[in-house]
Amino acid sequence: MRYPSIRLAIAASALVISATPSMAGVYQALCSGNSECTVTMANGQISAPGVVIQKDQVLSWSQGGSGSKTDVGMGVAGLVVFGLPGLIGFAAKKHDYQYTISYVDETGNIQSTSIGFKNNVPANQFMMEMMGMTGLSVGEVNKDLQARLEQIKAEASEKARIAALDCARVLKPYDCSWNAYLTANPAVQIWANKYPAMVPSEKARLRAVD
Repeated sequence: MRYPSIRLAIAASALVISATPSMAGVYQALCSGNSECTVTMANGQISAPGVVIQKDQVLSWSQGGSGSKTDVGMGVAGLVVFGLPGLIGFAAKKHDYQYTISYVDETGNIQSTSIGFKNNVPANQFMMEMMGMTGLSVGEVNKDLQARLEQIKAEASEKARIAALDCARVLKPYDCSWNAYLTANPAVQIWANKYPAMVPSEKARLRAVD
């Protein structure tokens, strides 16, 4: 009779199916607090609950976890249910993969997020996608981004300063200066020269400092 071989094939197929992510680039993983989450890698970005990381923001990424262990429970269950072919369960592995991604946020600060897997198939696929998307191998530092950290911080600080200025948005890039605004916009300068009587009210409306 060929039933044992059929049972063996079914058991093996079940293991493979359960180990395969639903679709490429979308992963069922464990995020902060060891809670189940969906992680998506598409269009040059990594999306997880509460965070979206552009590939150019990744400073480095690493792999940790306790490694793989033989799933004895699966083997015993397989032996009881399937008989001798159930021993295939002892070949199944119970994995603990933890990926930590360090990235630079919009303010120039270094942040990190962790993504975990209990199965080696999506874990390995995630690793390959990380290398392909970021161009960085495990543990490699994005030296270009690292060199730009101070510049990014300075740019973020300047953006915050401009946003806090008490004038209309159109004047903020010019530190609320009406004269600087006119110099950078010849068309407005022409309007101001043609209608000088309207300039004071316009400056007041825009809350210009000069």
